[in-house]
Parts: sequence; C-alpha cells; structure tokens
Amino acid sequence: MSKPVTKRPLGKKPAKPGKPAAKSARTAKAVAKTPAKSAPEALRYSAPALEKGLDIMEFLSGRARAYSLAQLAEEMGRTKGEIFRMLVVLESRGYVERARDTDDFQVTDKLLRVGLRRPQYRALTEVARSVMEKFAATTRYPCHLAIASDEQIVVISRAESPDLVGVTVRVGYRQPLLETGSGRCILAHMNPDQLQYVMPLLRRANAKLDLKKLESDSAEIRARGVMIEPSRVMEGVFDISCPVLGDGNEAIVAALTTPYVRLVTNQISKDHVAEKLMAAAAEISRKISTI
Repeated sequence: MSKPVTKRPLGKKPAKPGKPAAKSARTAKAVAKTPAKSAPEALRYSAPALEKGLDIMEFLSGRARAYSLAQLAEEMGRTKGEIFRMLVVLESRGYVERARDTDDFQVTDKLLRVGLRRPQYRALTEVARSVMEKFAATTRYPCHLAIASDEQIVVISRAESPDLVGVTVRVGYRQPLLETGSGRCILAHMNPDQLQYVMPLLRRANAKLDLKKLESDSAEIRARGVMIEPSRVMEGVFDISCPVLGDGNEAIVAALTTPYVRLVTNQISKDHVAEKLMAAAAEISRKISTI
C-alpha cells in the first residue's frame, strides 16, 4: 500500500524539524526596541511597613474612640504582630497616644500640626488669630477657621468666646464638606482646578449627588457673601460662614465660621453676627493676600 502524499503550497519550503521559522532582521530589531509595558507606580514601588503605619493612622483618625491592640488588629484585618511594632514607633514619634488610664490607642493632632507647617497655612493661622480674637471679644461668640482636606473640612484654628456658655469646635475637627456650613462655603469659592480635584471625591462618597442643585446653592452663597443655615450636626444651632480668600503666593480658600445659638445672656442677632463675621473674614483675606 502506497503512503499518502502531503501537499504543500507552492513556493513554501517546509521548516526544518525542531527549529522555529526565523524572524526577519527587521522584525527582530523592532521587537528589541519595544519597551516592556511599565507597571503602575503604586505597584512598582511599595513600602509595606510604611503602608501599615499609614493604615493605622487613617483608621484611628476616622474614629471617635480609642482602640486596643487586639481591637485594631481585628478591625483592620491584620494580626497583632503585624501592627504592634508600628504602634510602638508611632507612639514614640507622637502620632498616636494611649487614652488616659488605658492601653487603648488614639491618634494625636501631630500630623495636623505637621501639615500646618506649610508656609501658606502657617501664615494663614498667624494672620487670622488676632482678627478672630477681636471678633470673639466684640460679639461674645466663638469662631473657627477651616480648610478643605480632600472631601472633608478640617478646623485649623479657633477663638474662644469670653462667655462661659457657648458652642465651640475643637482644632482638628473633621466633617464632610457638604455636611457643614464651613465646607459648603469653601466649596462655593473653589477655583476650577480645586473643584476638578474634589468633585470626583464627593461623587464617590455620594453617588446621588445633585450637581445642578449644588452649583445653584454655591452661586447663591457667592452672591450673598455669607451663608446662614441651620447646622446639620447640632439642632438649634446655626452655621454662619464667610469665605477667606487669599491670592498671594498660593491660592487659599478657607472659611471663617461661628456656631450661632441665641443665648439669654447675649441677645445679638444672627444678622449682626454675620455682619461682624463678614468684616473679619474680609480683613483676613486682605492681610493674607499681601504675603
């Protein structure tokens, strides 16, 4: 019986067994010059110990109470051994501390103080301090100064009322931008670059965010120059907020706010407080713009 004949296309020579078909010199040269696809920076470079420390800081900064080592490990999905040394170092450097009479850990305000060493914020707090103290002495109402931190506000300075009764906000206090008078006032006065950064963060936190209403509210705040609305955090309290805008070496957008509650011992009206607050915010803006 004769063997079957295998046909091949004309002009094609069969490749030698055991050897792949050779690439042309041009193809080989092109392949050699094609760079490998670069991995994202976050994947190319990592520092696991640093990441653990930052995870601890971010976790504690978002909590209102202190956590034990075991509780931290459980909540963060890590072993006690993984985070023990991190806590020891963070404590020794002053970024976390033990709550009084316990071994539970809480974050300190050191990271905030480090951030406020930036020249623009240091100058802002120094310029604002005397103006804020004068406002508090004149109106007998406290006030605080806030800036944006991603999609939140953070209070960086405050002036106390000379009265024994009143509502105050501590330095380091954080809340979402849209949940406070300070935050809504800051948002209304952000420039396009700042809005381009913060809007995706706001949409990620609230998928149902009504952008048209937000812009309408912001336009009204800009037109009035002051915002007076019931607090979204404390019942019976009004947030009175005015923008502090600096156009010196760096663009600054902050808010000067007083938590207003009518007191028997202080009959000054919301509108009068708002007038004084607007004057104080304008004075701070003028001073910071010359630096």
